[in-house]
This record gives sequence, C-alpha cells and structure tokens, in this order.
Amino acid sequence: MDTKWLKEALFAGMTSNAFKLGTTLTLGWFWARVAGCSVLYRGFSMEQIDFENILSVAEADAATVSVPNYAQHNNDTSYFYVIRRSNGCGVEEYTLNASVRVSIDVNGELADSQPSKACEIKWQQVDGNKIQIIWYYCPVEQQSAPAYFKVYYDAGTGQIDYEDFIATICYAGHRFYSHQSNTLGAGEYLFAVRAVDIAGTENCSLARIKVQLNAMSPDAVDILSAEAV
Repeated sequence: MDTKWLKEALFAGMTSNAFKLGTTLTLGWFWARVAGCSVLYRGFSMEQIDFENILSVAEADAATVSVPNYAQHNNDTSYFYVIRRSNGCGVEEYTLNASVRVSIDVNGELADSQPSKACEIKWQQVDGNKIQIIWYYCPVEQQSAPAYFKVYYDAGTGQIDYEDFIATICYAGHRFYSHQSNTLGAGEYLFAVRAVDIAGTENCSLARIKVQLNAMSPDAVDILSAEAV
C-alpha cells in the first residue's frame, strides 16, 4: 500500500497528480476523496507502467474510466493500462489484477482483442507412448478473456496444422492446464496451444514446443543374487 499523494501538493505544489486527486484543495495536508477512488496508469509493458504519473481518476465504484485526450495512441503500438484503487485515507493498493492491453494497428485503428498466449508450456512422456502437454494461463495483460484452448500438433511432419486442432480444453481461471495425446510412434513432434475467446478470436502466438518421444522400453533389470562368503 502506498500514500504517495502526501508528497504531491505538500512538497511539490500543484502538480498534475495532486490536481487529479483533489489534494490541492487542502494544500496537500488532507486526503480529499473520503469515499476512495480508482486511479488509471499506463505503460508500454507491464514492467514499464508509469506509476509516478496519473492519467485519470474515477470514483471507487466506477464501472468505466476515461483516458484523457492528451494521451496519444501511436500506430502499430500496444499500451498497457492498470487501475489501482485508493481507500478513504488515500492508501493505494499494490496490484496488477485490473490491467488491460490495448493494441493499435498500422492504420491507427483499434486492433481486434484477443486473449493472452499460453505460457510455461512443458511436456512429459506418459504410459502407452503418449505425450502430456502442460501449460499455464495468466489473465494479466489479456485483451479479452479466453473461453477455451485449442491444442495443435504436426503429426510428425515438422509443420503444425493450425487448420485442424486435436483437442479443446475449457478455460477455468488462473491455473495450469493439460492435454494427453493419443498413442504416438517414436519420433519428434511439435505441439502448440492457443487461447480462444468467446467470440472465437484466437491468440496468434507462434510459440510451440518440440517433443522427442522414445518408444523403446528400458532394459530389464537383471535379477541379483547374493551369497555369504
């Protein structure tokens, strides 16, 4: 939690942040928004959110918050917006839960929203010459919420067929997911997982994982014997 508003009007005079928060009305000595508020920030990535400069302030229970007109949106650029709430004492939360990515295409239009990509994709060989694919989904930075995941693979050809998925897995929140393949022959395979939202918009990530399946059974362990000497 943070009370950075104290340094604005009190020590820096009438700053832009102090004006938006309303603390200039008390010359910085008192927090003016006794009902709390929601504060909007922006950056070019989740690691570069500018929490020092407030873009806009709305009521604590507001359903929407507007980006000011002076905040430009350049062509072929993505922006990351984060909202943090302050309580009745001006203490601001530390969270990235209320975040969204806004992408502008090369023509200056709002790009189609899509879910975030699946991450931390791993694999393991399981019984019966099958492959289990495991991945994680985090909603931070997403433009739209996923409804399910599509699993693709290359059938051993070296080229993933994105026109024909092999499985769908329903989205159930911020967690790990998995898919187990049918029995496969020995060889190298490529797998990919893409999130799809309720409108059918699919994340276009080209991330894939390479799998080497070994169909050979391990050598049997020799039976050991012992005798007293």
